[in-house]
Amino acid sequence: MASLRKNLGVFGAVAISLAVMGPSMSVSLNPQAIASQVGTAVPSAFLLAAIPLALIAGSFVLLSRRGGSAGSVFGLVGKEIGPRSGTAAGLWLVAAYVAAAAITSLSFGIFTTTLLQEYGWATAPSWFPILLAFLILPVTAFLAGRTMRTLGRVLLILEGITMVAIVSVCCVALYTLLNGGGPQGQTVEWSAFRLDGVTGGAIALALTFALLSSAGFEGSAAAGEEMRDAKRDIPNALIWTTVVTSIFFIFVSMVAIWAFGTSSTELKSFISSGSLPSDIANAYVSDAVGDLVTFGVAVSSFACMIGAQVAGGRILFAFARSGVIPRRLATLSTQGTPATASLVVSVCALLFVVFAAIVTAGTPFSAFEMTSDVAGVVFIGAYASACAAAVLVLWRSERGRAWAILPLVGIVVLLIVLLLQLFPLPSGWELVAPVVGVVVLVGGALVGRARGNRAHATFGNERPTGAS
Repeated sequence: MASLRKNLGVFGAVAISLAVMGPSMSVSLNPQAIASQVGTAVPSAFLLAAIPLALIAGSFVLLSRRGGSAGSVFGLVGKEIGPRSGTAAGLWLVAAYVAAAAITSLSFGIFTTTLLQEYGWATAPSWFPILLAFLILPVTAFLAGRTMRTLGRVLLILEGITMVAIVSVCCVALYTLLNGGGPQGQTVEWSAFRLDGVTGGAIALALTFALLSSAGFEGSAAAGEEMRDAKRDIPNALIWTTVVTSIFFIFVSMVAIWAFGTSSTELKSFISSGSLPSDIANAYVSDAVGDLVTFGVAVSSFACMIGAQVAGGRILFAFARSGVIPRRLATLSTQGTPATASLVVSVCALLFVVFAAIVTAGTPFSAFEMTSDVAGVVFIGAYASACAAAVLVLWRSERGRAWAILPLVGIVVLLIVLLLQLFPLPSGWELVAPVVGVVVLVGGALVGRARGNRAHATFGNERPTGAS
C-alpha cells in the first residue's frame, strides 16, 4: 500500500495551515463585511470569535494527538465515530478545499488586476480577473505536486513575508496616529470598539464572518502521515496557527479602523475598501508600499491555492487508498506526492470558477462572494463532525467527561453560524451559494453512508454493516 514520506516538522505543518487559511487575503477583504454589521467594532468581533474558534481548534488538537493521517477529518472522525461518518466529513472538507482554491484563484485575479491598473493599465476588461483565475490554477496544480518539504518552506515564506509586511504597515500607521494623528485628523479611539446599540443578530452575523476568516486553520491535519512526529507537531501547529492569526486579525483590524477613521463617512470608506492593508499603506506610507502590499496579498492568494490543493489531494489520496474512490488516485509521483489527487482538486476548482462566473454573469467580486459563501457552509459541516468526534472521545473518558461540554458548545455555535449563512434566504444569484452548500453537505452524507464501509480496514474498527 502506498504511503507518504515522513519529511515534515512543525514549521511545515504551520506552513500548510497558513497557506490554506490565507490570513493576508482574509484580513484584506473580510473586515469590511464585519463592519457592515457592527460598525467600528470590528476588532471586538474578531476577539469574540476567538472563543468558538478555540473550541473548534481544541477539538482538532485533541483528535490529532491520538494519531495523524493523510485524510484529516476522514481519519480523525472515522477512527472515533466510524468510517461512514469519517468519509462524509472527509468529502465535506475536500469540497471546502476545492472552494478555497476557487476563492483564492479569483482573489489572485482581482488583486493582480488591481496592481496592473495601478501601473497604468486602465482598460482592463471586467472579466480579466476571472481569466487570470483560469490561467493560474494549472500552475498551482503543478506546484502542489512537488516535494512537500521544499514546498512547505516556500509556502511559509510567501505567506509569512506578506503578513510581516502588513503588520509593518500597520505599525507605521499606529505610530503616526499616536504622534499627531492621521492625514484627515484620525486618532486612536478605544470607544470605537464598543458594541453599544448593536443588535444581537448583527453581532452574530459579524461573528460568522470573523469565524470563517479562520477557515482552513486545520490544513496541517491533512499532512499527518508526512509528519515526523504527528502527535506532537500537528497539535502544536494548530495551536500556533490559531493564536498567531487571531492576534493578527485583531491587531490589523484595530489599526485599520483608526487609520480610516470612525465617523460615518470614514466607515463607509472602510466598508468599500478593496484591500484594507493596501489602502492603509497608500495613506500612511506611500503608494509604492501600497502596491507592494497588493502584490503580497496576490502572492498570499497564490500560496493559498497551492495549500488547498495540497490538503485536498491528501484527503483524496487517503480515500483512494482505502477503496472509497478509485484506487488509481492513490498513486504517487516520482517525488512521492499524490500529484494526481491534487490535480483532481485543481480541476474541480477550475470547474467551480466556471460555474461561479456563469451564475454571476462574469462579475469577479460576485463570483468571489459566491464561492466564499459555499465554502463557509461546507467548512461548517467538516468542523462540526470534528467537534462531534471530540465529544465522543471526552465522553468515553471518565476524567474528561465534564470537558465534553466544550466541543458540544462548538457544535452549537457552528449550527448557529450555518443558520445565519442560510437564513434569511437571499434572492437572485445569491441564493445559489446556500443551495449548493446544502447539496454538498447532503450529498457527502449520502456518499459517506453508501461508500464508507469500504474504509473499515483503514481504521481497524470493523463494525456491523449498519454502523456509522
